[in-house]
Amino acid sequence: MSALTRLLPLPSDRMGVLWNLLAIQDSYVIEYGPAGTTHFGIGPLGQLKIQPRGRYFVTHMDEGDVVMGDSSRLERAVMEIDRDHKPEHIFIVGSSISSTIGTDLEGIVYYLQDQVQAQLHIFDSGGFKGDMLDGMADVYKSLAELVRESEVEAVPASEKSASYNILGASPDHFRLSSDLNEIKRVLNEAYDLEAATTYVFGGKIQDFDRAAGAEFSLVLREAALPLAEALKEKYDVPYLLVDFYGYQGCRSVLEAIEPILGRSPNPEFMQELSERQSEIALFQMSRRRMGKELKLYSVGTEEFNRGLSLAFAELGLEFAEQIEHVEPETERLAKLAGWQQGLVFADSESLHRMDPSNYGVLTSFPWLKRSQHAEHLPFMGVRGMDFLYECLSNYIFQIV
Repeated sequence: MSALTRLLPLPSDRMGVLWNLLAIQDSYVIEYGPAGTTHFGIGPLGQLKIQPRGRYFVTHMDEGDVVMGDSSRLERAVMEIDRDHKPEHIFIVGSSISSTIGTDLEGIVYYLQDQVQAQLHIFDSGGFKGDMLDGMADVYKSLAELVRESEVEAVPASEKSASYNILGASPDHFRLSSDLNEIKRVLNEAYDLEAATTYVFGGKIQDFDRAAGAEFSLVLREAALPLAEALKEKYDVPYLLVDFYGYQGCRSVLEAIEPILGRSPNPEFMQELSERQSEIALFQMSRRRMGKELKLYSVGTEEFNRGLSLAFAELGLEFAEQIEHVEPETERLAKLAGWQQGLVFADSESLHRMDPSNYGVLTSFPWLKRSQHAEHLPFMGVRGMDFLYECLSNYIFQIV
């Protein structure tokens, strides 16, 4: 029996919680667990473009805490951070150890809450609930509850600012900064709108007033729907669940915004978009002359795989196979082994293990062996489709 070559293990929900909480610029996070486990939380923060800046703490635990159930370290940490930093919110995240021994975090918070000014919140699965996507979803649900509990007053429709919210911007999204910049560019040029807030990446809890004053929200991932629904229920901010991929995808989003604003997008921008769509329409004729099969593959989240499918459908192309990165490892490896002479959009581990006859493009988490510096190379929007079309052209040059 041959040994299985393992892919990088999928991060747990605990990691999803930590990464998404720390992406919020005014969050303070205390992890109740051994200091050693924190290394696995801090390690990839730079790659994920997260800068905690003194907002991430670990209590440490020794045998006395584990055997005797002593929680005084956590209690002192909460009191100290509340006193020294004066945050509005402190998020307490249980580790695998605290969850295994059954630490009653809810009971601890119950009697600590009256002794501190910060509002205390608990995430106590310890990494046993599921994968990082489950942790991400829990953070958006928590933000939704904070919106419902917020004392920020509703803004009358006549006083809404020419702005919008971007929801579902989580740090596991490769080239997130580039995609956010492209979304902002497109909406500014098409409608002269500015982004009010982005959640979670770069967002602040204290900016709920700005979120409440926006004209609408764009939701990039279904996990962020609870937050979008909370903003709609409390502040009457409508939302659109969007696939911002491809020229037509971009056009569809802009057309969906039109009835919300009661005005049409900039005709010059829409004309430029139409010209690009006309250009790629010519690809169908050149493709018929190739005499070569084009095979497309991808590994990524459900949203990213769907977005790529929509983008390449504009070129008359379908994906031969798409894998969600949460699929079982043995199945993923078996499928990867069968991909040959294709254009593959995937994470660094999948690209490393695929057949060398493929043309690979790094697009998905994890990318821990690579660095990303540019913030102007998106996959979404107009420029994102420009790049995807260029990837296709480079792939064709390789196989023809």
